[in-house]
Amino acid sequence: MANPTRRTCPSCHTRLSPLAAECPECGLALAPPRQGRPLLFQASALSQATFEATPRALKAPALGRVAPVAVEVSREELERPDDLEPQHVPDARPALGGEEPAASFWPLVKVEATEALLLVLIQGLALLVPALTLGVSPTRLFEGAWPLVLPYLFAVSWILFMGPLVLTGQSPLMGFFGVTLPENTPERRMAFSLVHMLSVFFFPLSFLCMVLGPRHQTLAELLSGQELLSRPLSRMR
Repeated sequence: MANPTRRTCPSCHTRLSPLAAECPECGLALAPPRQGRPLLFQASALSQATFEATPRALKAPALGRVAPVAVEVSREELERPDDLEPQHVPDARPALGGEEPAASFWPLVKVEATEALLLVLIQGLALLVPALTLGVSPTRLFEGAWPLVLPYLFAVSWILFMGPLVLTGQSPLMGFFGVTLPENTPERRMAFSLVHMLSVFFFPLSFLCMVLGPRHQTLAELLSGQELLSRPLSRMR
């Protein structure tokens, strides 16, 4: 019994596949193609095939693209020499209230020297008052009760510097020589008052730091990392 699915070419009687649209031997068209592309064993489609890439058109707008803008430049601007370009100016370190420079060498020396003398005077008075009250000499009082006298003198000396620095940002004699501390927080002023007291107490060591240091910083500035600045002059006339 013959297979009903088998087909033969009417021209050359070649056996054909049920999916064939034309005869592979003689090229006889058996049925029109059902799709828009060549079917299996369609030999005539090879002559019409193109192997070039299909051109693609831009179907969507290019988002983010900006059309070039023509800029008009005069001939004088093109021929301008390079030496007329603006020179770079290094940024100055901001200081308190604007543009005050750092305090120079001699105002800092005068501040610490005079405050060292003031500190000796205050400690002498602080030791003399209880000695007179007890009816003994200051030397004997210090020798007999030095564990109590030393903390007492330390507290008096610290109050001497801490009070003005916390309230005004200046030690007792900084305002007289035009020096100020550019710090607004009370706790940092209090910390600086302690190291400034030590710097004044050891004035020879602080003076040596100012002489040998490239920035002429005091011992208090080196220990605290803060910097004393020149007080801004008043603009009122």
